[in-house]
Amino acid sequence: MSKFVHYPPNPVMVDPALVQPASSYKRQVQKVIAGLTLFFVVYVILLVAAVSLAGACVWAGFAVIRFSMHTLPSVFLYVTGALVMAYGAVVLFFLVKHILTPARDRTPYRVQLYEKDHPGLFVFIRQLTIDTQTGMPDKIFAIPDVNAAVSCDSSFWSLFWPPRKHLMIGLGLVNTVNLSEFKMILAHEFGHFSQRGMKLGSYVYTVNRAIYKILYQRQNWGSRMVKKWAGVSGVINIFNVIPQVTVLIMQGIQAILRFLYRMVNRQYMELSREMEFHADAVAIAVAGSSPAISAMRRFHLSTHCFSHCCEHMAALAGNDSSLRNVYAAQTALMRYLATLHRLELVNGLPVISDAYLQTQTSSRIQYNDQWASHPSEEEREGRYRAANVEAAIDHTPAWVLFENATAFQEAFTRGLYHWSFPDKAAILQEEPAETFIHTIAQQHDRYRFPEVFADYYRHRPFADMTGVVHQALDGQLLQTTARELYAPCCTQKIRRLEQNRSDLNILHAIGNGLIETSHFEFDHKKYDRADAPVLAQQLEGEIREQTAALLQADTLRYRHHLLLAERQSSTTFHHLRQMYHRVILQQELADDMEAQATRIINEVQAIYREAQVTMTALLAGLKALKKEEGRFKPLLQKMLEYAEVPEAIDPTFTTDAALFLNSNYTYLRDDAVQEEEIRALYHLTHRAVSNQRDITELGKKAYLEYAAGLIHRYQPSNVQ
Repeated sequence: MSKFVHYPPNPVMVDPALVQPASSYKRQVQKVIAGLTLFFVVYVILLVAAVSLAGACVWAGFAVIRFSMHTLPSVFLYVTGALVMAYGAVVLFFLVKHILTPARDRTPYRVQLYEKDHPGLFVFIRQLTIDTQTGMPDKIFAIPDVNAAVSCDSSFWSLFWPPRKHLMIGLGLVNTVNLSEFKMILAHEFGHFSQRGMKLGSYVYTVNRAIYKILYQRQNWGSRMVKKWAGVSGVINIFNVIPQVTVLIMQGIQAILRFLYRMVNRQYMELSREMEFHADAVAIAVAGSSPAISAMRRFHLSTHCFSHCCEHMAALAGNDSSLRNVYAAQTALMRYLATLHRLELVNGLPVISDAYLQTQTSSRIQYNDQWASHPSEEEREGRYRAANVEAAIDHTPAWVLFENATAFQEAFTRGLYHWSFPDKAAILQEEPAETFIHTIAQQHDRYRFPEVFADYYRHRPFADMTGVVHQALDGQLLQTTARELYAPCCTQKIRRLEQNRSDLNILHAIGNGLIETSHFEFDHKKYDRADAPVLAQQLEGEIREQTAALLQADTLRYRHHLLLAERQSSTTFHHLRQMYHRVILQQELADDMEAQATRIINEVQAIYREAQVTMTALLAGLKALKKEEGRFKPLLQKMLEYAEVPEAIDPTFTTDAALFLNSNYTYLRDDAVQEEEIRALYHLTHRAVSNQRDITELGKKAYLEYAAGLIHRYQPSNVQ
């Protein structure tokens, strides 16, 4: 038992070799150091050349002035010498300023945490730093996300001495882990900076980050400098040449260094993966393997739920409203989804079990992405299991480390709202988590298919059954049960087909070099990159066979529905066929409307892509937009004729669409672009596509509910 009330006990039996840097890590450090050494040598050569140019300009300018003063008095020569000297000074000034000035990232919303406010958290972290053999962070911040990180203030000076380290604790993460998992996650972050053997890797990380900022995060400094200089020196235009040439010199230096950095960075990515493995080893050495597995498996669900809550907050902000507690909403959404997917809840947190993962379809391709900074989740979980470090699990929610957790969450939510929407003054209404989940449940129920079909028809279109011959009195098919037709194995075949299509794209990307890897595995067999096109052809054959088999399976189930309908009455039979046919028409209209909306959006973006455009180009763009509008209106008219958009989906769409159909947008009046007309068209196309997809789903649901009613009536004992 730990002497701290809220600190899970450490594992008892841990192999000391587990946390020692691996030989592969040491090799990667040596490779990266060699690459960085080459980078710095070239860097210094380029800087010396640039400084020499600046010095030569100062010397030349001084020589011209001396010549003008003592040999050939001339105001022109005197001014020329002064300009040359000024140019050299300006080159040197901006060169030094560019290197030494830190790149300013947009600081995310964060709140510093203090020990007096959350003593339990600081006791927890202090003990964890002792266990992981690293120092206490300089500052601790709370951030909104499902994340935790040790942040460094990387800058040019980071190349010479260690920067200060700050611990960022994502409250979205705290909200979705227990104490043991929280301990493991923070230990992973501290593991990057623990032990003497990892100090060099930590320094390489800091140096790499500093170089990246110098080379890539100052894209606009040159243009801003030119504008400011031009504003000051507008009277003497020759001065404008100075910043222009300086920018060209700096851009040339950056181009060379970026080329070198790209080569070095590939080696660094290999090192980064080794550092991740080591940090994982440190984490499981103090927390155990089980918390590492459970936390990683839950991460994607946690992130999805938090992102959805943030999107809902953005929607509420339009009405000056907000969630009262974004983390209570995240918890409620996680539990709601866990119930839908039949996941076990342990102390309120979903458990992603092995049995659930076996129902998911994974890729048949594994490869090492040379540009990935983190190993795959499969690799990491494999190492967790191989280490097999056992520890007692503390299922207490991690919020126990925070004082007055609910009040803190609500205050943080309000702060996040005002940071995200600075134009909003006050929150007029706060929505509780219960209302949020009730709205989601209503939306889900609106589109939920009957359970008898499992997930067979989920997330895919109905197949076109034109030409399917109905065979009356098919006794064998009538005896087939819904349990057989919609068994889990049938759904698994559909998911495998979808995954095969995704894998085919990966094979094409490997073969074309878009994915940079020399070797990969397919169905657990190793292949060279040159084998990818051959495997792609084989997989295309599988996909064709699976697609044909799926069409045959869909046809069989459609005929089964018709047989049950015919058993009831001829009217029911024809009604069911008409319902299915309407869904096919809605699907085709949705595809046509989405394609047309894409063309309209492309035309609108083309008009606004250039900051300055000629009248000829503008007129051509507006003419093209008007042409696409003419193609869109018939589709919109057909949409209104096929079905009415329910008010629950979009209460004003039918009225807005009718007004648009009766309008005559010109997009240009009195040589002025009518931006309100362009915006109206742009937004209406988005709404039309979204609403048409929703109408199609409602049509599918109506058909399936009708078919499910027939199944329940004529095969009640065989329904799942």
